[in-house]
Amino acid sequence: MRKFLLASVATLGMVAGATGAAHAQAATPPKPGTLVVHLNGLFTYQLDAVGSSVNSYGGYKLNPIANEGFLRLYPGFDAMTTGGFEYGVASEIRDAYTNPGQGMQENAAANGTESLVIRRAYAYLGTKQAGIVRIGQGDGPWTLMQDGVFENFGDGNQWNSDGGIGSIVPSAAHPTWLFSDTGALYTTLKIVYLTPTFAGFNAGIGFEPNSNGIKEGLAACTVAQSTCAALASAPGGAGNARRKNTLDAMVQYTGEFSGVGVKVSGGYIKSSPIGNSTGSSIETIVSPETGAITHETGYKGLGIATVGGQISYAGFMVGANAKDGQVNNGYTFLLPGQRNAFDWLVSAEYTAGPVTVGGYYFNNQSAGAHLPGNGVGRTEQDNGVAVGANYAVTPNLGLFVTYLYGQRKQYGFDFANSKTNTTVGNRMHSQAIGAGAALKW
Repeated sequence: MRKFLLASVATLGMVAGATGAAHAQAATPPKPGTLVVHLNGLFTYQLDAVGSSVNSYGGYKLNPIANEGFLRLYPGFDAMTTGGFEYGVASEIRDAYTNPGQGMQENAAANGTESLVIRRAYAYLGTKQAGIVRIGQGDGPWTLMQDGVFENFGDGNQWNSDGGIGSIVPSAAHPTWLFSDTGALYTTLKIVYLTPTFAGFNAGIGFEPNSNGIKEGLAACTVAQSTCAALASAPGGAGNARRKNTLDAMVQYTGEFSGVGVKVSGGYIKSSPIGNSTGSSIETIVSPETGAITHETGYKGLGIATVGGQISYAGFMVGANAKDGQVNNGYTFLLPGQRNAFDWLVSAEYTAGPVTVGGYYFNNQSAGAHLPGNGVGRTEQDNGVAVGANYAVTPNLGLFVTYLYGQRKQYGFDFANSKTNTTVGNRMHSQAIGAGAALKW
């Protein structure tokens, strides 16, 4: 059970930053009757060369040489009663994205102003025999039990990036995939139950009433209105991203056969959009066959199934993961007439002493910008490659290099201008290579 509660310092990546469910907490449970306080952290910096289809656009030009990094703090504590009851708090604080400017300008409403944000903050309670309950802003089973997706190489971020090399690639040329460890899912308040392990099997279930984080949507809720966290319906709805009543469940098996490690998992996540209380039109659909006009008044519910697996032997790991269901990019809702998404990824990693090398390839097929009759092809197809290598100078200092290649394409859609029914900008490419250092404590 501990692997779902706390990530060891090693889990942060001996030589790279970490994304996903990692929190630099002690992997070893505290002794009965004790409490251990943590204030771990991670700092990375890297220098990159980046090119894309939109590095020069509309009279503007980007410098192909860029740099970025991030700071993350992991305060928390772990405790155990004399009777073996475990409890504690884990959190993650990051520096936030800001607008460009001339350095940082604290306490000023201007470009470059910096701030810190709480990405995760949750408590856990339970025992090894009864299972663990997690309450707060953090990862659900959908994230915690994702198998077959390796990201602990290179800068530890790759295309699933918050401050890593993928962040520097312009979004119009940045391919997308349904990573489970994404802020759209883990930065919300929820309750999660993780079962004990029985004969190699364990499971988890989570529930989230609404898609808001700690204290989000509480300051301006004088009456029922769109600024309230608990919003269930509104005139015209509340867009294709805000959700309610999210439920996710996963089952996982872990075993070893003649020195070969095996992990397999599968599960489902579902949620509903905010309702449209007036029934007013949110999108007008024109049938390309008959010309009939339909006024859509609501989004379809989200529902995605996933399966993933990985094997490990003598430092090698190979894995694959697939997701299929009623969803659009970024875990957003679909309108009637839009296709379901199908995403798949294969990954591999090898570790020998202080050296780690790894990579993955993904393919995303989604509705993207398509609507019936809008002149855009039915499918957006994104492809992404990430490879990287790491060297641990010490347990707290690592060097890394990362390379990315990405492609986006959808007939009739201009990714740069978000225009439909056009032959311009239907295909985007990008690539980036970077090298840097990660320091953790």
